[in-house]
Amino acid sequence: MNLALVEIHDVSPYYYKETLQAIKLMSLCGIKKYSLLVVPNFWGKAHLYEHPEFVHTILSTKQEVVLHGCYHEGGSIKDIIWTSGEGEFSNLNLMQTYQRIKEGKDIFEAVGIKSDIFVPPAWIGNPYLEDVLYSLDFKMVACRDYIKDLESELVYTSPVITFSNRPILSWLSIGFAPLLFRAFKRNRLIRLALHAKDFRDRRKVKLWRVLLSKIKEHRRLISYGELIRQSRPALALQSV
Repeated sequence: MNLALVEIHDVSPYYYKETLQAIKLMSLCGIKKYSLLVVPNFWGKAHLYEHPEFVHTILSTKQEVVLHGCYHEGGSIKDIIWTSGEGEFSNLNLMQTYQRIKEGKDIFEAVGIKSDIFVPPAWIGNPYLEDVLYSLDFKMVACRDYIKDLESELVYTSPVITFSNRPILSWLSIGFAPLLFRAFKRNRLIRLALHAKDFRDRRKVKLWRVLLSKIKEHRRLISYGELIRQSRPALALQSV
């Protein structure tokens, strides 16, 4: 049976209400396994230290937690145009990359969150990212078109279905999402990436409800952690 990884991006006190709505949607659609991509201090305005009740809410789901950058802002001029300034790692040098990831990891540990999986904001990395993550004991990184086990170096090709939250691109992505869902029908592993901001748009919420219901019927849900376990040592998904 083909696989699907469902993930909620930009989980943060900055999007407290939207995060709760996303978690509720998982329950309503019968999605019992999903990943929470948590930002330690979204845009420098929502530090996890200051919101222990939010941290408790996240941990109480018993779902997989993934480090999703540190601030979720920054990047080159090109990234600012395409991602609303959320390509946090695209313009960082080696030392800056290390410091940023270390800061995010330290915040996680200080509030009691454990994670060895990393997804860069906007799926945009840099040439130093994988080496830095490995040095900090991360086991897996996921970018736009692939997921990589940092120890075995096994790469899983995995397209993403998501919505843009840029004005014009948002409208286009709503139309394309169902088409991509069908186009990726034969892919061994796909990801459905819900963003907290999606829950400010009723059209997106309605469409996510449809797609999540379909994914549950036709694919087995899997986590990043399961991918790690299956790639060591069996490499069971080498054909993905």
